[in-house]
Amino acid sequence: TDIMNVPTPIPRRNQDADLVRAALSRIEKIRASTQAILIYCGLSSEQKTSFPGSLKKSSVILKENLLALEKDHSHLFEDVEEKDKDGNPIIKLEDAWNKHLQYVDQTVQSAADMDADDITAEDEPAKKRQKINEETTSPPVQTKKMVISARVLLTPGRKPIYTLIPELKKKNAVLIKNGSVSSIRMEFGTAFEMTIYFKPLLVTIRAMNKEDSVTSATGRGLSTLSSGIQWPSLHQGLNTGEATDSKTNQVSVLGVSGTSSTLGPIIAKQLEYASAQATHVLRKCFAERVNDKDSPFEIEIMEASALIKFMRIVRSTYHNGKWVDIED
Repeated sequence: TDIMNVPTPIPRRNQDADLVRAALSRIEKIRASTQAILIYCGLSSEQKTSFPGSLKKSSVILKENLLALEKDHSHLFEDVEEKDKDGNPIIKLEDAWNKHLQYVDQTVQSAADMDADDITAEDEPAKKRQKINEETTSPPVQTKKMVISARVLLTPGRKPIYTLIPELKKKNAVLIKNGSVSSIRMEFGTAFEMTIYFKPLLVTIRAMNKEDSVTSATGRGLSTLSSGIQWPSLHQGLNTGEATDSKTNQVSVLGVSGTSSTLGPIIAKQLEYASAQATHVLRKCFAERVNDKDSPFEIEIMEASALIKFMRIVRSTYHNGKWVDIED
């Protein structure tokens, strides 16, 4: 806490002095709001009632200044980004878990933003009382059921809907058939790949191999589950992937180099986390689009729409929002 209380000194010589002063002012507000949140969290329930609305006000200040800093100094991040010959950012293995896939319900978000804008610190106690009264008198809001499996789309023995193939090409995704089981694979540079399964709805993110054929199950370290799904090993590509130096056999991630036996388990754990996060977002997309329709054709159309939304989120996240659909 002593370090947090030390103000950041303002530099005396700088050609962008105004910009630096503005940045330092925002950093100071971030420090103060963060400290206020920490202090509030340490208060007892009775003490918190003496500061109505303070937690929300601090979080709003924190969010506003973080977003403003990111906007004002976005060029600094662009300058240090590694880019290919076409000027596009190079995707790295660590992007798989550093760039979080997030599902956002646009309707709920816009309504929440409108309500937050209308509420002031003075209105907070009254708004709280009104909310409590509404909760006691109104029936509970029904949440959408989580979907864990596709009902029609690309289920065993089902051919893909005709509108899906062009969308897969636009997102540079490939439909993989293994007997009666279908899956979709998306590659991200030479760093990692994503495989989407439908029964059940699962996503795997694994490092890509340099040497092994993409169609070789034994070369890719796949194990076949009872449902017929070929499940890739978490250590896939860590010995021969893009992150591994073929001469020294050293794995490099986040600027750290080491043997695959040393860093491999750490990377595998991160990929497992990224896969679980992607699976959650995929299931949220299906839960939003698929409802209690009876017609298999209608269900398939809605599930295809959910899949397309998920692929759009994936490409936008890992390509920094600069992905452009591939047109014929």
